[in-house]
Amino acid sequence: MRKVAVVMAVLALAGCENEVEGVHKQVAEHLQNPKTAKFANVRFDQQGIICGQVRGKDDAGVFVPYRSYVAIKQAGGDYQLIIADQGSNLAIREKCGGADLQRAADAAADQPAPQGWDVEIVQGANMGALSDMTARLIEKQIPSSVVYRNGKPVVLLGPYPDKVQAQAQQADVMARLGTDSIVIQHDAPR
Repeated sequence: MRKVAVVMAVLALAGCENEVEGVHKQVAEHLQNPKTAKFANVRFDQQGIICGQVRGKDDAGVFVPYRSYVAIKQAGGDYQLIIADQGSNLAIREKCGGADLQRAADAAADQPAPQGWDVEIVQGANMGALSDMTARLIEKQIPSSVVYRNGKPVVLLGPYPDKVQAQAQQADVMARLGTDSIVIQHDAPR
């Protein structure tokens, strides 16, 4: 009986992998050079939503920064794709995590930031294990800190003295690691 359960689990995972491969082919078609597609932070849930980041090479043969995507399984089994023009966007965050943080950042966007600006890594499956996230940042020589908010670890970069520097760091983290993050005032409520 145990062997049957293991075989069923393996077959279910194989089915998910085949669906992910199919989605990746569709996502890659949106790149300049589809054969050069590289995927990061790929995760899927039981409702058929596949999230991740993708990048590929441009016509000059240089990798472009990662962009977020979501594939939402439709009733007929096909997938609806949303691919960010650059970085990530709210529609993707609604399905993949970080929408509440994005709304908080948007609500406080015009307020001053006397304590500077943070780049906050989006919580959830995007972050993965805390030790893995911080190790990837250390490997790329990106200074970070971990704070606890509501009992959960939050990875922060900064604070930076101005929003432009924070946005540059956010773009760098997405470009090099494919890690979704949001720029928000250091003291803004989350």
